[in-house]
Amino acid sequence: MTCPPHQPCQPCPEGRQPRGDSGTILLLTLGYVVIALGLVAVVIDASAVFLARRALASACDGASLAGAQSVDVPGVYHRAASTTLPLAQVQGAVAHYQAEAAPDSALTASLSGSASGADRIVVTGSRTVTLPVSRLLGIAPVTVRARAEASSNRLTGLTGP
Repeated sequence: MTCPPHQPCQPCPEGRQPRGDSGTILLLTLGYVVIALGLVAVVIDASAVFLARRALASACDGASLAGAQSVDVPGVYHRAASTTLPLAQVQGAVAHYQAEAAPDSALTASLSGSASGADRIVVTGSRTVTLPVSRLLGIAPVTVRARAEASSNRLTGLTGP
């Protein structure tokens, strides 16, 4: 109960004091500020994970292409009916690419393919992301993963060098 502005307050029955609305806006404002800060923290952490995942996917793409470009295509396909790519050569190219372009990522190269041989280079990668805001709360870093594949087409009609 509040008193009219031009009249002095009368004592409430049963000895209670009248209560005003002062302080209510402060509590609502503090509540909204806490909610807004929580949303900002979630957006910052989600953006960090998204950007790290995107950078890792780009590194996997680049590494798979580097591995594919390192292969001596006429030497592989002209030599035999099998289309198996040289794994050691591909892994070396991927490791070189990782050292140059993505040193904070762990990239692994493997080969896959059809029954006639391994003609696709598959690069899988992982990266640990420390969340900018959540680490202050003691939340552990997260690991993001990505995969890229480079395919080589079987060349026909090649002649020797």
